[in-house]
Amino acid sequence: MPKAEPSKSDRDLQDDVIRYLADAGTRNKNSSGLPLSPEQAKRAGKFGRFLARRYYRDRLARSFRYSRLFATAIGLTAEQVVDGESFQTFLNECVMGSLEAAQRVGQMALMYLSDVHEPGGWWCDLLAYEQAFFLQAATAEAEPVTDIPRRRRSAACLAFRWNLPEILLQLKSARNIGDDLKKDVVLLFSRTASGKIYVIEIEEQAERVWRQTDGLRNVDQIASAVSLPLTTVQDTLQALSQIGAVVLPPQ
Repeated sequence: MPKAEPSKSDRDLQDDVIRYLADAGTRNKNSSGLPLSPEQAKRAGKFGRFLARRYYRDRLARSFRYSRLFATAIGLTAEQVVDGESFQTFLNECVMGSLEAAQRVGQMALMYLSDVHEPGGWWCDLLAYEQAFFLQAATAEAEPVTDIPRRRRSAACLAFRWNLPEILLQLKSARNIGDDLKKDVVLLFSRTASGKIYVIEIEEQAERVWRQTDGLRNVDQIASAVSLPLTTVQDTLQALSQIGAVVLPPQ
């Protein structure tokens, strides 16, 4: 007699439901294993698209909040992209919370807000800042365990021609932004496993360590690549790990 397949636990069933709602590919292939009738599958798909639209609308509004201050002047806000025709196509393909999906939506918002009369020469830098922030806010993928240090997948280190930390303060206070805020800065964007987002101005030494933490080198090899003492690299990696910029092997 063939053995009956073991019934799924409540937790397994819950995971299947969440995966079905979050992953358009699973819904399209009908490969979830869930006992859904065609009508139930149709309703679940509609609900999954509703959840994804709401998820990205919320994170766009929070991440592009500084460019939103110019909504009256430019007539656009980042979250408006979720109502566009191309976003409907995206909803039929995306895995909600994945890095790939966040990259696609962030690029949509960047292109949407780039096609305006710029409020200032700093506008492109501001949008790049908000796009990098959005990647942290909209990426909820669990990081796999690693046996050598590597960068967290959503983390980003960007060079700007304008002093973005000061510009954001100016925007909050509704003050004009002058050419005196033209200054090269390098900012690191990261997100911890608990969802806390960091944006820090990173020093040159720490940036070198972060860029060499590529998932191919162990700590000794990173130290050799950046020509720094091993203890310095270890301390730097530990600090970067605490803000979610790198993932370290379990102790």
